[in-house]
Amino acid sequence: MNLAELRAEASKCQFCGFCEYACPTYRTMRMMHFGPRGRINLIRNFDGGLSEAAYMGIMTCLACRACDVQCPAGIKIAEVIHDFKAYILEEKIYKNKK
Repeated sequence: MNLAELRAEASKCQFCGFCEYACPTYRTMRMMHFGPRGRINLIRNFDGGLSEAAYMGIMTCLACRACDVQCPAGIKIAEVIHDFKAYILEEKIYKNKK
């Protein structure tokens, strides 16, 4: 998927939160950007740059797809996140290093 398609898919999210507790990284970290809903929100609002926290949130997705079956909107969350990872790596959009 290209960036426009990723944003379109991410915009289907109603932020119900059903996906959160299925996600092992969210259950461990308990921070919004480490959960599927937070990651989808980052993709939906992507403006060309990522903070270190946002970058880590995206890159720590395990692609286990546990979130996918919880989504009542039918979003293929893990696929969207995977494709966004590929996009930011291909475009060399890395976290800001200090």
